[in-house]
Amino acid sequence: MSPNPTLRRLTTGSTAFDSILGGGLPAHSMNVIAGEPGAGKTLFSLQMLFALARQGKKGVYFTTLSEPALKLIQYMQQFSFFDENMLEEKIVFVDLGSAIRQGAEATLNEISTRVEREAPAVVVIDSFKAIRDIVGERVALRTFVYDLAVHTAAWGATSLLVGEYTESEGASHPEFAIADGIIRFRNSRHELSAVREVEVLKLRGADYVTGGHFYEIGSSGLAFFPRVRGPDSAPSEPRAVAGHRVSVPERASTGVAGLDAMLGGGLPRASATIVQGGTGTGKTLLGLQFLLEGAEHGEAGIHFMLEETPDQLRGFAQSLGWDLAKFEERGLVTLSYISPVELSTDRFLDRVRREVEKLGARRAVLDSLTSLALGVPSERRFKELVYAVAKHFHQGGITLNMNMEVPDLLGSAQLSGHGVSFAADNVIQLKFVEIEGRLERGVSVLKARGLRHATDVRRLGVGEGGVQVGVPFHGLRGVLTGLPVPAPVPAKEP
Repeated sequence: MSPNPTLRRLTTGSTAFDSILGGGLPAHSMNVIAGEPGAGKTLFSLQMLFALARQGKKGVYFTTLSEPALKLIQYMQQFSFFDENMLEEKIVFVDLGSAIRQGAEATLNEISTRVEREAPAVVVIDSFKAIRDIVGERVALRTFVYDLAVHTAAWGATSLLVGEYTESEGASHPEFAIADGIIRFRNSRHELSAVREVEVLKLRGADYVTGGHFYEIGSSGLAFFPRVRGPDSAPSEPRAVAGHRVSVPERASTGVAGLDAMLGGGLPRASATIVQGGTGTGKTLLGLQFLLEGAEHGEAGIHFMLEETPDQLRGFAQSLGWDLAKFEERGLVTLSYISPVELSTDRFLDRVRREVEKLGARRAVLDSLTSLALGVPSERRFKELVYAVAKHFHQGGITLNMNMEVPDLLGSAQLSGHGVSFAADNVIQLKFVEIEGRLERGVSVLKARGLRHATDVRRLGVGEGGVQVGVPFHGLRGVLTGLPVPAPVPAKEP
């Protein structure tokens, strides 16, 4: 049997959105592009036309009573995808205003005449909703939509019917039932900020990504960010074969000999580690030391900062005797600041993946998850983001450290803030401990997946040269609470 034929696809002008659609819009399909005013429907359609024009494909853009062609062209000139040289030859604008006033039959005739004359690859009608508002009569409108669908199939063109449809109108309007694809653009308000989302509600014959996806409008047009999710496939893991032992994972040194010893040799390569602790316990310092250890051995690393700025971190490192500049100049250490105030989860994941790939980084530090949570609208969304970051970095072979602040200083310890420890392979706890009226730092390994690790709490020193791990807190119990007491001395046998 011959394999199933593959649908030919047309690019939308965005590689990211093509991926969401499963490879682009299917050729010869009829698609409804719905959304409220200002959501970017017209911009999306024109961005697609110009992208296809650069591939030598012609497009016809029918305007109705919403926006005249000259006004559209005037606004489009501010976007980088606009090219005046492509007008008339590759992109033809046609005003349907006079035909619409004469009724449905005259409108369909005008559309058919121009399409047959131009033989385009793509036909856009904007706004299709304006046509239905004028035609009005339900039976005539349904006949018009059906006849248009028959004509578009005969033309062999991909069509976009653009309109300001509400969410409820999709169940009653005939164009939604006949359409091969339905794409909805939305403007959503989250507290004081506005968020743009797009969703593919229907796309016949395509394996598209369901759910909402963020997008932004900038000087280059619409930039899409596929929604946060885990990688499509995972790298193969070593499996035991009869008579053979499972291979021991390669280790990445933390840069702290005592901590490496607690982990039985360092962190497994491509693992995700959460380093949690109260403010001032040394989380950022430990992350920097981890990156510098890699840089000393020629491994590129990147520090994603949501709290300190690059200059603040450089000053902090200099106070400890570390010169970040020499590693930055060689591309072995990169400091990347991201503001958590108006953070988009999908945009964040897209950005960190791109930066890691561009640098060829083997190590990464995210500082911190606590600040990252400020920009995420829900706890579930935050957990999805942390999980997706960990899995994508694992797939890319990057060893990841994520810092998280826990609110306790002394007293009852929290094992993990926000319940995200499930996404990490390893959890390291940093803690203040009160010993005879003074504060000391302690470190313990709470979790190390698949590793034999130390379970005691050891002294942690911070000073010039970085972090040092010392001996365990002998003769004390309750160290993890931060308020230890002397351990009872076993009674001597008589």
